Amino acid sequence: MSSREHILSKAKENKPEAIALPNIDLEVFKDAKVLSEEFILKVETAGGNVLNATSDKDVIAQINTMFPDTKVNFSTLEGTESFNTVDLNKLEKPHDLENLDVLVLRGDLGVAENGAIWIPDHQIPMRVLPFISKHLVLVIKKETIVPFLHQAYQKLGNTHNDFGVFISGPSKTADIEQSLVIGAHGALSLSVFVQ
Repeated sequence: MSSREHILSKAKENKPEAIALPNIDLEVFKDAKVLSEEFILKVETAGGNVLNATSDKDVIAQINTMFPDTKVNFSTLEGTESFNTVDLNKLEKPHDLENLDVLVLRGDLGVAENGAIWIPDHQIPMRVLPFISKHLVLVIKKETIVPFLHQAYQKLGNTHNDFGVFISGPSKTADIEQSLVIGAHGALSLSVFVQ
């Protein structure tokens, strides 16, 4: 037995019993806020930029205006293949994408409470992509915005995801001298298109 297998077997042996999730009354969280307005406010508060788009092609047209000099771009939106300057199927290792300028992904839902967007595994061709792109662009449908994370988890509980991530704002840190630094260890900017 390898040391890896030994460690994993010991972890499995010491796994605590599963505890049932608490039963939360979601009615307690109802309020009169307009979801789209609250979502936009929270994305902008987190350092993101929110734009409107009528179609996926409109998203790409606006991105080309926002970032005119980018060289390495990739979009997972349907019908936007001409935007892509890299073929992920031909990559030998994720490190080859260290110069990824713009990445465009579709989110499954947005959360008005904190401006977070859920990106499931099937929307991310390589798990490292949202974290190494210089400029991250997320696209969501307005009707997928939910008020609180409680509702988001309720919706996600009915789906099977091997991996997924909530993304809220560009990368940032304020650890050093309490100065906010945007783009410290990930995307320099986050743009969210609401359709």
